[in-house]
Amino acid sequence: MLKTAIKYFTQIIVGLAILIIGYLLIALILSIISTNPEKLDCTKDKQIFISSNGVHLDIILSKEDLKGALPQELQIGENVKYVSIGWGDKGFYLETPTWSDLKFTTAAKAMFLNSETAMHITNYQRAYDDWVKVSLCDEQLEILNSYIIASFERDQEGKIVEIKNAGYTPHDKFYEAKGSYSCIQTCNSWVNDGLKAAKIETSIWSPFDKGILHQLKKK
Repeated sequence: MLKTAIKYFTQIIVGLAILIIGYLLIALILSIISTNPEKLDCTKDKQIFISSNGVHLDIILSKEDLKGALPQELQIGENVKYVSIGWGDKGFYLETPTWSDLKFTTAAKAMFLNSETAMHITNYQRAYDDWVKVSLCDEQLEILNSYIIASFERDQEGKIVEIKNAGYTPHDKFYEAKGSYSCIQTCNSWVNDGLKAAKIETSIWSPFDKGILHQLKKK
């Protein structure tokens, strides 16, 4: 009985190791391969930024480049110059303000279960040197804005839904988001999908930040 249990346990461990190695290998390959976006006949005189905290990517737009009613809905202040926008696992966002707060159960749920998501909005008064600059045109900016706006969950009145008392600082807020988080659709693949939608060259698929940053920095 003990030998049988050990055998099954070993098979499970080996199977999990194969799955993890396969996942990482596929992520590496597809993050290195670039997309081949349609070439638009427009002048790339606009800029956005991509930022990373070492794991998680955000899309950053100047306040003036936020389209439609989004600046009003997000209550962007007059002194704000840039708005950082991220999408990710709701539990991870709200329960892990710092990496020291990370729990195994939170990480496991985020990676292996389809879980609820949230939008994270952070306001900045200036740009930072470690932000990666991306040039794009008005048409691409419109597409990216539409992608971002469509990621917010809305109530029956069509209003975005703020998650009250959830920000880390006075300069950030959380909102309900559409979609489910998983090891396939991560916070970084959300950014990657937005870049692809806006016809910006990036990775085929990258669940981690490194592949996307590699694609953007090589230009």
